[in-house]
Amino acid sequence: MEFQRGNMVSLVYKNLKKGDYEVKPFQTFKNWRIASDHSETFAGVSTFYESYGIKVYRALYPENDKYFGGVANISSSIYERTFTTQSLDPKLLWYYLDHNYYDNFDRGNEPPKLIGSFTKTFLYESSSTIIIPQNVFGERIKPGSVQIDHYGSSSYFAYTLTDDTNGNLVDGDYDTTKLIGDDFCILNMGFNEQYRAYNFRNKQTLGVMDYSPVKNQIDYVYPKQISFIPGIPTTSPVSSSGTSAQLNGGYFKVVSKENFNIQPKQNFAISFWVNVPATQSNVNYTYNDVINKNTMKLVDYRNTQTRASVTEYQEQKTFQYPFDVKINNYTSPNPHKVVFGRSSGLQTLELTSSSSLATGSWNHVLCQKSGSLYSIYINGVIDATSSIDIPVNVNNEHEMFIGGNGTTSGILSASLDEMRIYKKALTSAQISALADNSYDLGYAYQTNIVGNVFYPDGVIVVSDPRPKYHNSLLGRSGNYDYNGRTDGFSARFKSTTTFYEHEIVCKIRKNEYNFTQNPTIIEGNVPTFDKIKDFATSSFFNPYFTTIGLYNDKYELIAIAKMSSPLEKRDDVDMNVIIRFDV
Repeated sequence: MEFQRGNMVSLVYKNLKKGDYEVKPFQTFKNWRIASDHSETFAGVSTFYESYGIKVYRALYPENDKYFGGVANISSSIYERTFTTQSLDPKLLWYYLDHNYYDNFDRGNEPPKLIGSFTKTFLYESSSTIIIPQNVFGERIKPGSVQIDHYGSSSYFAYTLTDDTNGNLVDGDYDTTKLIGDDFCILNMGFNEQYRAYNFRNKQTLGVMDYSPVKNQIDYVYPKQISFIPGIPTTSPVSSSGTSAQLNGGYFKVVSKENFNIQPKQNFAISFWVNVPATQSNVNYTYNDVINKNTMKLVDYRNTQTRASVTEYQEQKTFQYPFDVKINNYTSPNPHKVVFGRSSGLQTLELTSSSSLATGSWNHVLCQKSGSLYSIYINGVIDATSSIDIPVNVNNEHEMFIGGNGTTSGILSASLDEMRIYKKALTSAQISALADNSYDLGYAYQTNIVGNVFYPDGVIVVSDPRPKYHNSLLGRSGNYDYNGRTDGFSARFKSTTTFYEHEIVCKIRKNEYNFTQNPTIIEGNVPTFDKIKDFATSSFFNPYFTTIGLYNDKYELIAIAKMSSPLEKRDDVDMNVIIRFDV
């Protein structure tokens, strides 16, 4: 006897217990809506979103999706005073990101939420954020699926941002051949994390961060004489970018001094941006130190009066040092020129630049050793060279300082930014890139990573210090000014949803369900079971079933299983039917 389509044998499977089924998690990916539109004003954007069932608000409450439910939120944080019309309180966004996603400078805090070992987290003065409520648009963002495109007529603001599957948001417009990389970088002081210091006076840090893989410890010397101001300017158009250190009696000590005992045959390059004033407040010497490793040393000696052993820092100048960079001040016959030195005690280099640094404005300086050739570059152009072979030891145990020498003499008054030391010689193209801080593609920062994607949390952040990315998701002024299609963006991503495969065994005993409700077994199609056709009463009659229904404890139908072919219900043996379904 065959079942007719639509009839069902009802197997009530109650009390699903552990062990009765197997859960096998796996993932599939779904495409979701475009997360933003570049063509409307804020009110228009709301209308655009609402046509897809998405509401947009300017207020940002990112701590938990319970605050905004089904809201796809776009917002921004900027700490420049010119953005006075931004209604969002930036401290809320800053505090949330700083403490939950990014590496706070206080090393004693909980570690940041990192995506993986190749994630580079950034939190700078400006950040634009997309919050995608999880469990509304899937469970998490699919790695490698994010793309944000600038829309506008100006090439200065153009970008195409994609995530690299490691949680880094990358601008694909950069020429990666101009990026030197971190493999040979042993010092990278950018000061961009120090926007806290000049926007939040009570957020004073213990020192500055080294962004190189070495992660040197760098402390303040006279911290009250160090302040942090807007950093190196861009060109075309001119705008400050990031944060710089303004030294006025204070300087830095690199505690990890042993990392800078560069071997005599090892090539190296020292790169930095500097803005020197016309006069220096400290003129004990005719020069002021930029990098010094030849003045102060930790000395052990015995006190002649107490006979006790003492260890303390003492001024002990040495004629053996791996490098020395200083700038002549106005008391020198060659004011505002760069002096690059190295010495083994037997051979000494002291190379002076041909050009003087322009005072009151930013200059890029690079001093480098390549074989026996020593060079000074000013603003990307070679300025002075000298050839000398120093084959013997140049290392020492002296302390290393930036902007001073460990004493009260020679302290530099200037602003410093983007200081790097490489254990390799650089090409002229790489040196030019370090001196390039153009608005559209400023290579001075030596990265194409401009933000992060936090996949599990549905958070996309653009947080690069370069002004090109300020309010990059909100129009030019940060007020959703997309009128006339002049400046906006489009964003796309994919979300992931986890499906669970359930396996349930339905047991049908031999004395159960040995009947059918198919009306074709009734004589004369009379709606009664008094007259049943003879074949249905035979002992050889076994019905077939094609469908199994699964019910919960309340006898509510929760799933219907369709057989690929009818299955005979035997009455001489028990039967097991395995049902698999995904939810």
